[in-house]
Amino acid sequence: MSFSDIKSLTNAELRNFLAENGQKPYRAEQIRVWLYKNMAESFEGMNVPKELCELLEKTFRIKSLTQETRLESSDGTVKWLYKTADGLPVETVMIPTETRASVCVSTQSGCAMGCAFCRTGKMGLNRSLEAGEILEQIINVWRIQTVTNVIFMGMGEPLMNLESVHRACETLHDQKAFSMGKGRLTVSTSGVVPKIAELLERNTPCQLAVSLVAADNETRASLMPVNKSWALPELLEGIDNYIRKSDEWVTLEYILIKGKTCSPKAAADLIKIVKPRRCKVNAIVLNDCEDPNLQAPSQEEIDEFMRLVRSEAVQINIRNPRGRDIFAACGQLAMRL
Repeated sequence: MSFSDIKSLTNAELRNFLAENGQKPYRAEQIRVWLYKNMAESFEGMNVPKELCELLEKTFRIKSLTQETRLESSDGTVKWLYKTADGLPVETVMIPTETRASVCVSTQSGCAMGCAFCRTGKMGLNRSLEAGEILEQIINVWRIQTVTNVIFMGMGEPLMNLESVHRACETLHDQKAFSMGKGRLTVSTSGVVPKIAELLERNTPCQLAVSLVAADNETRASLMPVNKSWALPELLEGIDNYIRKSDEWVTLEYILIKGKTCSPKAAADLIKIVKPRRCKVNAIVLNDCEDPNLQAPSQEEIDEFMRLVRSEAVQINIRNPRGRDIFAACGQLAMRL
């Protein structure tokens, strides 16, 4: 496997590369300190021999993204639009609170999943990102703000780029790199069931979030094409397997859509799914998606839905939308500036 970005390599791969090119393998640790502790923007200036600097410069990129725009929301959320070395768009969002700075990171340029409520899906897929391109989004934020949490929930379906996502999580978790606990790393999926099992097999250091969106098979299929490949019963079986083998909680992302997922029947369907499982629910009110058939419910409808679900002791929270005014909220990443 060949990479253009040096940050895409594991420590072992970097050591092998050095050994194969007549360099001392222990230099890999020094290089990684410069990449992740010092967040170097060029090979020049690393405390390694000049010929090694020249070799790295000839073989790899240390920077893969070029900032095109930076927008700041009235609520403090910041969105960056980058271009990759081959000119493809990538968006990154930083969501600050009093105690956290969470980065919502893209794993692909565009997305192939085609969810009805998501602007990114309407772009189609350009390509998957290298691990180094994913990490660079986080590093760019870290230079200006200490990152406390990383959410793989930006552009793209993370589990359709699992190799790069796994490598990025391993580096973020590595004590000699970023030393982030697995509880601070969340990988989201629209419901690619075989890849949920693979995430578990790889022992990727992260928490799992699943975009449930709707709690009955017919409604979910009308909103998410992925449901036609892996229907709701199969997805729930995959979640059960993940919970059983990992002994972890799973977060279910649920979107409140008028007349579809925010009704007494929808509440009852959600309760049936969540109550017997180690799951918690993040409910998100539909953000503007330019589809006249999909509308946000009224506040009264939202309140009644939440009351019904909570009456059955289901753990559910409304996630406040952040960055709507700069199109940085869930489902809005599609280069609209």
